[in-house]
Amino acid sequence: MPLGDDKTRLLFSCTSSKDRGFRRQGAALTSSPTKASSLVTSGIMEHMNHGMPWLDQPVRFHSSRQYTCKLNFTDQCEYQQGYWRFWRESRYEADHRYALPTIAFFMAAIVLFSTGNLVQQASPRRLLHSRPTRKLIALHRYLSYRTLRIEVLNWNSAPLGILLLAAIGIIYFFCMTLAPKPYYWPNTHELNYGNSPPLATRAGRLSLACMPFVFATAGKSNFITLLTGVSHERLQVVHRWISYAFFILALIHTFPFIVYHIWQGDIKEEWDSSVFYWTGVIALLAQAYLTFASFAPLRNWCYEWFKFSHFVAVLVFMLFLLFHCDGTLSSWDYFVATGTLFALSWLHRQTSILFEYGFRHHATLNLAANGFVQVTVPTTTTWTVGQHYFVRFMSMGPHMLTNHPFSACSLPEKRFSGAERETSLVFYIRPRAGFTARLARYTESHPGFKVPVLLDGPYGGVDMRQLESSDRLVVFAGESGAGWVLPFVTAFIRRMEKTDSGHVTPSMRIVFVTRDLATRRWFELALSELLSHREGIRSHLTVEVYYTGYNEEKAPNWVSSVDANLDPEPRADELKGMCGDCKRLDIRPDLRCMVSEEAAALHPSSTLGVFVCGPLDMQNDVANAVAKEQVVALGQEPKNIYLHMEHFSWA
Repeated sequence: MPLGDDKTRLLFSCTSSKDRGFRRQGAALTSSPTKASSLVTSGIMEHMNHGMPWLDQPVRFHSSRQYTCKLNFTDQCEYQQGYWRFWRESRYEADHRYALPTIAFFMAAIVLFSTGNLVQQASPRRLLHSRPTRKLIALHRYLSYRTLRIEVLNWNSAPLGILLLAAIGIIYFFCMTLAPKPYYWPNTHELNYGNSPPLATRAGRLSLACMPFVFATAGKSNFITLLTGVSHERLQVVHRWISYAFFILALIHTFPFIVYHIWQGDIKEEWDSSVFYWTGVIALLAQAYLTFASFAPLRNWCYEWFKFSHFVAVLVFMLFLLFHCDGTLSSWDYFVATGTLFALSWLHRQTSILFEYGFRHHATLNLAANGFVQVTVPTTTTWTVGQHYFVRFMSMGPHMLTNHPFSACSLPEKRFSGAERETSLVFYIRPRAGFTARLARYTESHPGFKVPVLLDGPYGGVDMRQLESSDRLVVFAGESGAGWVLPFVTAFIRRMEKTDSGHVTPSMRIVFVTRDLATRRWFELALSELLSHREGIRSHLTVEVYYTGYNEEKAPNWVSSVDANLDPEPRADELKGMCGDCKRLDIRPDLRCMVSEEAAALHPSSTLGVFVCGPLDMQNDVANAVAKEQVVALGQEPKNIYLHMEHFSWA
């Protein structure tokens, strides 16, 4: 389909010759509103009568790139067709100049981290323990652990390394958007280089190229995780930031058209006569909702509504953006890429759910002594320390439409002779609001009730090589992270049972912080059950339980009444017998100091593994303390200190 001689039919400004003629007629009829309105209606009906509403006819997957300059002077044509002004060799090239480099930019980052993951997996142990390699690892860990915190907002930044990647992305998009000139064509009322402002064109192409990567980083099962080893929950920060770039570039694409057509004096005619304007506005509004509704306070306020509305908004956005692009150049190729990535991710997940787990699982619901909901699922599947599942409860009314992430608080039993053996997958869920509050109320009135569930997972988890090779383990947890600690203790017990007398005996320190008396007692009893009849292991395990709530003598009445319903407090000697070298302290721990002490006591040839699951301030303190030790390692004999952080909301 040939293009008009003065229209730059590029992304988000593409119009057919039929639409352009329609707009010219509309402009000529502005003095007659009734006639203009009739013309608009007839134009839309003409689109409908051709079978495919809101798309140019005939519908083509790619529009033509042919263009012949009909400006009066050669220098004007050369200016119009400059490399960064979207034309070359008499062909439209905006997608090649801006979209493809953006694809290459994202792919380069994926290849870089995939290579690093491959090298780490394939490198011999001797190479990883050499001094230069350990210094390089220390630098990498510093960038991966160091965070910034705004206390008044209770907000932690992403790690410094991720911030540096974001800065590189900002520089790239800033340069690609604002460095090329001009921003607007030097049009006059006698000379028209085109009706698509160059700034809008390149921003639209850059924005569209972000779309496949927004979806690629959103899925729980995705090729980026497969290649880089970065689990889906840690990719969420990348998903959000690419989405921010996607949205900001869409805004930069939009406003130059408004400015230009206000200058032209035909903004109303454009809105009345071109479907590209209102399809673009609907897509932009849906995209704005997707962006702002994903902010943590709004997302956490009503998670179920967020999930439902997110999917609806995505459908609206994709549909109207598809109409908006109208097959311009290679714009629909990006929809194909996005759809392929999403479909593969979705099919892989659904296949795993149906064929690996099926509909056979039933969960037993009970309330733990501290008010947590204990969900026990008999299963033959396997998982490792720190992994989580998405659980769908099939008899919870509308809540069956959503699944929720919960950390596994148990480990599968050991198998012998490779035979399958049913084991218990246990979750401890702290009631908050929405679904978890309803689940707690239901469990309280129906203890021991069995409900069918669908399991999706496991995802994430601790690097088991680091866990099993660490000579010293330090586990920090707070509040609902109590259940997250239990698999670490189980794994430590099993490791101790396999340790030969000739090898270095590992040791473990657990630091648990809570403001709830019931959770403190429940945690101590849970540890005592795991450590019962294992006298030889207790001497290698230190447990510190910090209570930071009300002083028991000064507690409000409601705390005292809850306390009265609990089992009696064990004495200090009983407590030590229950969970090894167990200490109970009624102070706030200095987590940074603890990490420094552990690092100072570490032998250069030993490995320290630090694991944390708790509130944001706990994560920040531990992460920055470990990052500080990485800086020390760069200037001295490098020490091997590994950190794993589990976001509190996953527990």
